[in-house]
This record gives sequence, structure tokens and C-alpha cells, in this order.
Amino acid sequence: MLTFSENLKHIMSVRGVNQKWLADESNIPEATISRYVNGVHMPTISLIIKIAKALNVSVDYLLGLAPYSTISIETDPEINVLISGYCKASERDRKLIWGLLEDYISAEERNCISYLSNIKE
Repeated sequence: MLTFSENLKHIMSVRGVNQKWLADESNIPEATISRYVNGVHMPTISLIIKIAKALNVSVDYLLGLAPYSTISIETDPEINVLISGYCKASERDRKLIWGLLEDYISAEERNCISYLSNIKE
């Protein structure tokens, strides 16, 4: 099991963000973020929640308790429309959609999709 700091580094790398960005998005001082990334300190649960929201992952994933990342429950209305359209699409069209998204998703997200696809079968 990875430590919090290892998970944090990994998620930041996957998201393509740096410590300054995370500090700005989570409203946590950059020096404090640095301490978390380097494993010097462990944040309180309220700060873990802020970090998870900023990175759009679940707290469970950030803490290493979940095998894959889940996006936060609070979504943009545009995302809800996209989800609705995807759910109504034929299997052929869904494959086309995933083909279009291939360049925009990480290896971790591809693994999650593969994992979920295997569960449905």
C-alpha cells in the first residue's frame, strides 16, 4: 500500500499539476503542500478533503484505500449532459466516444475503464 505522500505525488503527476497549483486550488499554503508531498507531515482530514476536491479524486483513493480514482460527486451540469448522452448511445457509438477520448485520458483512467468494463460483462 502506498503512503499518502506517494499517492499525492502520483495523482499530481497524472493530473499534470504542481504544488503551487494545488496550493492555490485547495487554499493551503504551498510550503504545507510541500511537506505533505515529501512525507514530512500528514494533513488533517479537513485538509485531505480539500486536497481531494482540488484534485477531483475520492478521499479513499488519495489515502490508498480504493484501487482506482473516482471523480467527485459534484459535477458541472455539462458533465451531467455528457453522461446522459453516453448512457443513451449505442455500443458502437460508445466505442467511438472512447476512441475520441483516448488522447485525453491517463493510463490510470484507462485501467479503471477496463476494470469497470470487465465487471459489466
